[in-house]
Amino acid sequence: MAETLVVGISDAKVSADADDTVITYALGSCVGLTLYDPARRVGGLVHVMLPDSRYRSSSREFNPFMYADSGFYELLRALEDAGARKADLVAKLAGGANMLGQTAIFDIGSRNAEALVGLCRLERIPIVATSLGGTVGRSMELRLTDGQVRVRLLGVGEEVL
Repeated sequence: MAETLVVGISDAKVSADADDTVITYALGSCVGLTLYDPARRVGGLVHVMLPDSRYRSSSREFNPFMYADSGFYELLRALEDAGARKADLVAKLAGGANMLGQTAIFDIGSRNAEALVGLCRLERIPIVATSLGGTVGRSMELRLTDGQVRVRLLGVGEEVL
């Protein structure tokens, strides 16, 4: 039965049901990464807030999906547990906006994008499409039946990755 799995901020969802859709909202400086195995129609999406877990406060409970480095590997593990093969995965990314416009002092968006792009390259997962940067927020939706990703840019329109 087809489900729409909603990914919150600092969250991830994985499905092996080709009828499912995985969606996330509120990608401002956050970045959404989809990994999809087209041969098995298994995919997932992670919504990361920050690029690197090394600088997190040890006093708070650790959420691996908050960070690009740990969220990437948790998503990869969950996909493999669901039947995906790493060698067959393809990646698509969206988000990473500079929500403060031209002020680049705290450009977390580009740092989040760079971190996830670097991890995909390190793990030899091809990035087949992106919708990164700019100054507007996005939502991102992965359709598991064919791996299509729709990105809605606030006030701009929609694009298909």
